[in-house]
Amino acid sequence: MLPRLAAGPASVSLLFGSIIKGEVALNRDWLTTVRQSLPRLGQIVSHMRPTWHLPDASQVSAKWLVDHGIEAAIWDVDGTLMSYHGDDIDPSFRDRLRALFVDPAVRHAILSNCGEERFLVLGRIFPEIPILRGYRRADGEMVLRIRRGEEDSLGADALAALLGEGARSIRKPDGGLVREAMTVLGVEKPHRVVMIGDQYMTDVASASLAGARSIKVETWRRDTFPLPVKLSQAVEKLLFLLVHGRSGSVQSNEPKR
Repeated sequence: MLPRLAAGPASVSLLFGSIIKGEVALNRDWLTTVRQSLPRLGQIVSHMRPTWHLPDASQVSAKWLVDHGIEAAIWDVDGTLMSYHGDDIDPSFRDRLRALFVDPAVRHAILSNCGEERFLVLGRIFPEIPILRGYRRADGEMVLRIRRGEEDSLGADALAALLGEGARSIRKPDGGLVREAMTVLGVEKPHRVVMIGDQYMTDVASASLAGARSIKVETWRRDTFPLPVKLSQAVEKLLFLLVHGRSGSVQSNEPKR
């Protein structure tokens, strides 16, 4: 049995801890994200309020981004652009987003919490934009991996050596990953960058921790996600409402300038 949920990060930590102990069948990538997030849960929760809520990715256009002063967009994939581990952008907005990704008005990158194999697949699905993945060495140094189509900034041998040294992948939420993405995209001011994703605790919090703006979209094809991820999404939504209230769910939370 899972523990009953009471308000507050401590209760959520207890719930996630129960899941980690094996009371629910687990997805490995999701498990790694939870383990890295738990020690910082209080900080993450305080950074879960997005700049904007939009129904889905089809609402994002080059004009909309430029009108809001955005120079670069960092995208989540599963649940944002497609179903869980889909092989292409959902047909509902594929053509619109393919055109957006090659529009010179705004630069784009993808930052996903996927595993190593899925990272390679994303390079083939999105050859027009960089796919980013971070690793942390034992001494704390971050190494950023960039894949553009079939080109990889870390070859197989370099990656094997890095992992052999004990480096571990860095998962969202992590403000450092967003700042590294900003460097790749050539943008210096965080408020000129937006992170777009379907999860408060990973996508929105990553942007907020880096000082960037964020767009929270509803999870696309939630029915395709594994049970642990569905549970995590339900918990984070409840936690968001408990901490930020319904006022945090309005379409725009951008402060007046």
